[in-house]
Parts: sequence; structure tokens; C-alpha cells
Amino acid sequence: MTVETSATGDAPQRAIVVIGAGRSGTSTLTRGVQSLGVDLGGQLKRGTSKNPKGFFEDEALLSINKRLHHEFELQGTGTSLRLIDEQEWQTRHWHALHDEAVRVIRERFGNSPLWGFKSGGVMRLLPFWEQVFATLGVEVSYVIAARHPLSVARSRAKLSEVRGRQEKSDLECLIRLVPYFHLLRSHRFTVVDYDRLMSEPEQQMHRLAARLSLPVTEEVEREIGVFGREFVNPALRHHQGEDPDARARLNPLIDQVWQWLEGLASDRVSTEAPELWRDMARVQQEFLTMGPALRHIDYLERSLDSPVSKLRRFGRGRLTSRGAA
Repeated sequence: MTVETSATGDAPQRAIVVIGAGRSGTSTLTRGVQSLGVDLGGQLKRGTSKNPKGFFEDEALLSINKRLHHEFELQGTGTSLRLIDEQEWQTRHWHALHDEAVRVIRERFGNSPLWGFKSGGVMRLLPFWEQVFATLGVEVSYVIAARHPLSVARSRAKLSEVRGRQEKSDLECLIRLVPYFHLLRSHRFTVVDYDRLMSEPEQQMHRLAARLSLPVTEEVEREIGVFGREFVNPALRHHQGEDPDARARLNPLIDQVWQWLEGLASDRVSTEAPELWRDMARVQQEFLTMGPALRHIDYLERSLDSPVSKLRRFGRGRLTSRGAA
């Protein structure tokens, strides 16, 4: 294994990786991480109507992550729910992507003592990225973007009616967060709550710097101010408060995961708390029992999205219209 060193040559490189479920504020958080002096590279995906201010994702690493999803027969959009069997890590052809990721990171960040990235679904396939970081010999820290699952579902609903249903949204969050959460235990990691980030961005960046042991220089202080005053827009905090009807449909497992994440984000819970790891192991085991149902949901969604199924629905719709006429 080659150990990457910082520009000064006396310490290993550090990598700050932003992870979390979709619609949890990972893009905003990654921009905040950048304000702490973390190099994100110069080839970032441009903003779209989905995220007008940008995604802050390196295009090459994003491409690798999407192709990795394809290799494991997962939708790059994050809609797939099936669990990845441990045996798949032995049989899937991901090693060429591993070598490509190592090469890209060395090219992008070889001279950066502190760099980072965000790409949707990294936590979904975390064993791959753990192997990449091990090959590089970098000291990796993870930052989890957390948001109340009711707010996540309402945010998803603005983009997709199906994915915005509380039941589907909760499952997407669980499959992203739970299966490999235990891998974080061997690293420094912290959690940032979306609502706190939007309401007190500068305070949260100072907190994050402290948790990650990053120095707050005068330049970093200025960048934190720019992030808080010019980038964060409280109006983007679209969904606040709880809907009693939606609350009743909340998956008990995601509710339990959220309680732990909120505790970590508020510093009421330590990342070293034994009860955290015991309970998350229990949640993982309960979630694993849902494997057959998750595979079946994926099958049904693929069936409904097939051209034949769409044509049949279109035909039924025309017949219904003629009957009404």
C-alpha cells in the first residue's frame, strides 16, 4: 500500500467525505466543508434546477460512482432498495473502477494535504470507497448530512410523487444509511443537522472544524463568513414542522436512526457511545430481515417502468377516455 503524504511530506493526506441520504443537504454541507479549506478540485458538476447553487461533486468521481452502481445493478438515482449480498463483493467486476478512482484522486489531489468530495450514493457502496482510501493510505473522516425523515420525504415529493411518499422515502434513507454504518466506527466522523446548518451556518462550520480538528485561520474565518452570509439561504429550508398524518406513516426504523443522528448532531451523543453501536447493530439486523421485500419492491418498480407496462397503462387510459365520451 502506498501512503499518500501531505505537501509538507510529514503527515498523511486527509480526506473529508460528505455522505448521507438524498435530499438531506449534502450539497450545502459540502460547500460548507469547502469553506474550511478542504480542496474539492476544480472540475465540479454544475448546478441544475434540482440544485441551482451546485452539487459540489467532482465529475470524474461522480462518473465512477455511477458506473459502480451500474455494476451492482443499482439505479444511479438512488431508487434501488435491494441489499447487497456480501458475496457480491467477491464476484462483481469493480476492481478496474477501484484503480481508476485511485488514479483520479492522485491526479486531482496529489498535492493537497486536505481534500474531500461528495457523490450521491457513496455510503450505499462504502466498502468500495473504503478500499480506495486504504490503497491511497489517506486519513479519511466522514461528515454525515442528517435531516428529519418527514422533511426528506416532502423534499423528494417536489421531484417525484412516488419517491416522495413517506414509505418509499424512508426505505431509500434506510438503505443508504444502515447497511454500512458500522464501517464509520473505525474513523473520525461527525453529523450535521440540516435545519441547524440552515439557521446557524457559521456556528455549525466552527463546530465541524472543531470535531474534525481543522485549524480556523483568518482565511478560513473569512470563507466561513462568506458561506454563512452569501451561500446559505434560509428560504431554501422549505419544510419545517411535522404533519401528524405523515408522522403516523413514518417507518419505525428510520425514526430510531434519526434519533441517534440528531443526538450526534447536537453533541448529546458521543460517536464512541457503546449504546449507539449496540442499537445501530440491532437496527441493521432488523433491516436485513426486510431483504426479500426490498428486492420485490425493486422488481415491481422495474415492471411498472418497463415500456410494455407504460404502453398498457396508456392503452387503458385511452379506453377509459373513450368510455367516458
